[in-house]
Amino acid sequence: MTHTVHQAPAPADQADLDLLAAARRRVQRLVALLETLPFTEHTARIAREYLREAGPAREAFDRFAQLDPAEQQRQLRVWQGAAS
Repeated sequence: MTHTVHQAPAPADQADLDLLAAARRRVQRLVALLETLPFTEHTARIAREYLREAGPAREAFDRFAQLDPAEQQRQLRVWQGAAS
């Protein structure tokens, strides 16, 4: 018998910050791979994955950037508490 743990969905603002943090990790990994030569199929695959997921990250960034600075800071504090 398999038991499934259900988690409440993250609020939209927290989901955006989770998405942005994941995008940052992906781009850091991609940059590290691009700094090494020769490029491999693995590097190409990571680049394609990054590009495929860039749209949702860009949309999340746009939503976050439209917030006033105080709300950005509030959301970051909440997110950092949830992420730790």
